[in-house]
Amino acid sequence: MKKALVVDDSPYNRSVLSAMLRRMEMSVELAEDGEAGIEKFKTFHPDVVFLDYIMPKMSGVDALREIRKIDTKVILVMVTSISASDQVTEAKNAGANAYILKPYVAEKIREVLKRFAMV
Repeated sequence: MKKALVVDDSPYNRSVLSAMLRRMEMSVELAEDGEAGIEKFKTFHPDVVFLDYIMPKMSGVDALREIRKIDTKVILVMVTSISASDQVTEAKNAGANAYILKPYVAEKIREVLKRFAMV
């Protein structure tokens, strides 16, 4: 079973995405901010990480950079409600493998996971 980590400051968004991932038969862990996400990453060792772009304490991009230092192969997916091209570029330059816009749509999540042989 593949493992996913969802890092988002919104309890609602964590709940929605984790439910979708569980329906895709993934084991899921949650974190409420970038700092907690990095700590959870170190113990959970997920195959894929979904990071919200804007979070308190540490942004998703900063968390992504830190996770990328720990693991160069893990799939990192930036998620946000903002489609600004400079943010997409920043996320990709930081090491994001994919960028998904909210609200979450199961087919888009599945499409990204299929691209990386996760489902």
